Amino acid sequence: MKRLAYLDALRGIAALMVVLTHLYLPVVGHVWVFDYLIDPGKLGVLWFFMISGVVIPYSLKPGPDGAQRFLVSRFMRLYPAYWLSLLVFIVILKLTGAPLPSLAQIAANLTMVQAALGFDDVIGLYWTLFIELVFYALCLALFLGGKLYDQTFRTRCSLAFLVMALAMGVMRALTERKLPVALPLALSLMFFGSVWRQWLLAEHSNELTRNLKTLLIAFTVVLPPTLFMAYSKDMGNGETWGRYCFTYAVAISSFLVLTRSVRLDHPALVWLGAVSYSLYLLHPSMGMLAEWLLNNTGASALVIALFATLLTLGASHLSFHFVESPFIQLGKRLNNRKARTQPVNA
Repeated sequence: MKRLAYLDALRGIAALMVVLTHLYLPVVGHVWVFDYLIDPGKLGVLWFFMISGVVIPYSLKPGPDGAQRFLVSRFMRLYPAYWLSLLVFIVILKLTGAPLPSLAQIAANLTMVQAALGFDDVIGLYWTLFIELVFYALCLALFLGGKLYDQTFRTRCSLAFLVMALAMGVMRALTERKLPVALPLALSLMFFGSVWRQWLLAEHSNELTRNLKTLLIAFTVVLPPTLFMAYSKDMGNGETWGRYCFTYAVAISSFLVLTRSVRLDHPALVWLGAVSYSLYLLHPSMGMLAEWLLNNTGASALVIALFATLLTLGASHLSFHFVESPFIQLGKRLNNRKARTQPVNA
């Protein structure tokens, strides 16, 4: 199937929204729209999750080596650029004289599952990658169990994780413990994205349409109380339940529009989509580097943010061409070599 340029463009916009949120919102300060109505960085992250739902389940191809090919390709896609971002961040911490994480924390972060090991993320945004890995594992399990291509089962998965999020939200409110409600919410959106892709590109059966309507109604009914229970009390991340609720509503509705009715595929946006993973991973480091380089020059906060943006774009371009692309191609060669060496059944 031809690569979907509008999905690459949307991925690029999502990454840019996260970057602009982290680099420019501190510059503009408190703005009512961003403090209480919408979180553009969260919007971008929610788009990322739904895009993964559209793409990842369908990258698992039927066949005896389907699982192995998936694992190789996903490893080569995620880990090399991730390790680079960790190395760059630690080098810049050392360069700027900032406190370094412990060796144990660094070692745990090399796995990308540091949350499960009880360690903090070295870079705050790594939490989203752990969710991606959980989704990959679930897709692989469904693939091995013969349920991945069953859209009704995936609909039930989306609903189940939504109910789980509601239950965790209630528990979070009652216990005032920082339970990870974002995990089941993200997984629910990812499975929704997988069902939406099937309807969008291939099938318009009554059952599939009914399942989509069920999911949209469920989001409308369940998300507000879930977000209210989970985020009424800020536990340190500037969480506002009303802002989250509006952001989720905008994320889901705009995702449907931008993948069906208004498909953006400008070359600049498609390029941003190509480098979006590196863009996402490297911008915290580039922001810190820009501030350190210009700190004693009298440059304004806006100039520092603009410089950080240029550094991020340049570093992402280099990372994509010298790290991401070569390892993606290596994964393809390894998979193709394995396919050629498999014996042919008589």
